[in-house]
Order: sequence, then structure tokens, then C-alpha cells
Amino acid sequence: MVRDFGSGMTIDELIDMRAEDICALRLPSEKAFRFVKKVAAEMVEAGFVNYVLNELWEDGHSIWRNPRTDKSVIITPTGQIRQSRG
Repeated sequence: MVRDFGSGMTIDELIDMRAEDICALRLPSEKAFRFVKKVAAEMVEAGFVNYVLNELWEDGHSIWRNPRTDKSVIITPTGQIRQSRG
């Protein structure tokens, strides 16, 4: 799948994309895109390859969800991965 992440792109277009897929994209150089790509790389490195980006918070947290199990993980602004309970 080829995507055009030209000048009109918003960060919302990355919602529901897998961490591995985000890592493979060539994204704009703006801070928000660099941040999401860094977090996606951390997810892949931790073995959460198939988790999809669910939410991005303004404070730097992100929520990633496993589409099969609906379990979520929270990534803190410092890069810590916290698995949700339940």
C-alpha cells in the first residue's frame, strides 16, 4: 500500500495503523510525526508489532491496542510501556 503523506497530512491518518507499518512509512519531518515513529519503533522492539495506534494525547502519552484481544498498552512520554489491566 502506498500512501502520500504530503503537506496536507494530519497525524490522525496514523490512527488504526499497526506499529510495524508506521515504522516503514516515510513521514513528514514535523515533531508530531517524528514522535509517533519513535514510539512505533519502541513498540516493535518490545514485541508489540501488530498493535495499532488508538490514541495520541497532547501530553505525550499514546495508547496502542491489540486488534485481536482488544488489550491496550500505554506508552508514556519517557518511552515506558505499561500494559493495561483487564
